[in-house]
Formats: sequence, C-alpha cells, structure tokens
Amino acid sequence: MKAPGGKFGRKKEEAIVALLTKRNIEEAAKAAGIGANTLLRWLKVPEFQAAYREARRAAFGQAVARLQQGTWRQRPLCGRC
Repeated sequence: MKAPGGKFGRKKEEAIVALLTKRNIEEAAKAAGIGANTLLRWLKVPEFQAAYREARRAAFGQAVARLQQGTWRQRPLCGRC
C-alpha cells in the first residue's frame, strides 16, 4: 500500500489534497486523475483513512489559526475601546 520510505504514492497524495479542496468525491477523483470508484475503494483502506483524517485536522487547525489571527487584528467597532 505504501511506497518505499513510508509515504503514499503520488496519486494517493493528490487524492487527499483533492478531497480537501473539491466539493465531492467525483470532483476529487477527476482532479487526482483517478476514477471515483478507485477513490471510494481507497477511502475504505485504514492507512488512507488515517492519512486523510490527519490532513483534514491539519487543514482545520490552519484555518482556525488564520481566523484567530484575523480576530486579533480587528479594531473595535465602538472607537472608544
């Protein structure tokens, strides 16, 4: 399942990125250059699930951090605070 060195192959890494950036399985599969059935099959593999889950957590954490940074930069609306 994993390529030498413990990493997924390029297609699987592309599929994970596509799952994070596309609206649905079909669009993600097309962006990764694979069939939707292949992507659905990969999503059933525990190692792929774990890698996808970790990528989602990382993306979510980065999004939250960006939102928090934006919150601290905003000026108060009242002008007196």
